[in-house]
Amino acid sequence: MIDERAVSDVLSFVLVFSLITASVGLVTVVGLGSLQDARNAERIDNGERAFEVFADNQRDIAHGGAPSRATEIKLAETTLTLGATSDANVSLSDGTTVGSAQSRAVAFGTSGDGNDLSRGVVYEFGAVFRVDRGGAAMRRAPPFRFDENRTVLHYTTLESATGTAQRRSGSTTVLIRSVRGGTAVVSHTQPSNQVTVVVETEPRRAEAWKRYFETQLEGMAGASCDPLDGSGTVSCSFETDNLHVVKTTIRVRIS
Repeated sequence: MIDERAVSDVLSFVLVFSLITASVGLVTVVGLGSLQDARNAERIDNGERAFEVFADNQRDIAHGGAPSRATEIKLAETTLTLGATSDANVSLSDGTTVGSAQSRAVAFGTSGDGNDLSRGVVYEFGAVFRVDRGGAAMRRAPPFRFDENRTVLHYTTLESATGTAQRRSGSTTVLIRSVRGGTAVVSHTQPSNQVTVVVETEPRRAEAWKRYFETQLEGMAGASCDPLDGSGTVSCSFETDNLHVVKTTIRVRIS
């Protein structure tokens, strides 16, 4: 009689070893990906909290009269950029431009270049955005006030202290130094027709800007926003008795 137990033991060992190897491989592929996503999410959460402080500091300069402020941000394998400029302008329905502003955006994220982040946080015209692959959400509103009697658009505009875009990456802690440049009343008018406010931004943030304007303008006479065309241009109109357009310039340096 032939003893076949050795063959069965070898076959069992091969099957069990293959199962363990496949399980370890699956856990490694799926688990490491999930761990990386969780780590990136935590980095962005930390960046969002840091940008709340940064936004408060810009508000202190623009509205509190502070001469300067410094904000500390830990990068932790992320990128911080004072990138390309965004534009905003205010006009009347007859085409007359009554105010314009241009500002660089400060962007913090796990990947991307300039203002184009796959995931991150962006400060633009006094507003803070959380950017993910599916789009963007406005976490902090800009210092605008919409009312049929009196509307105030106060643009917080950032310019580079070096005159060019600035970028830092890695795991170091960086300092964003903000210095007040000046505040000017760009326009003070009593419109006899509709006012149109336009913001030109990165396409994913355009939807968040549009939602903000629609919420703020709800119930106001003549309120409407044009459909988005994918270019990043947001255009909304409304009626108001008094319009104030103010601009505060802040010079920013990342070190």
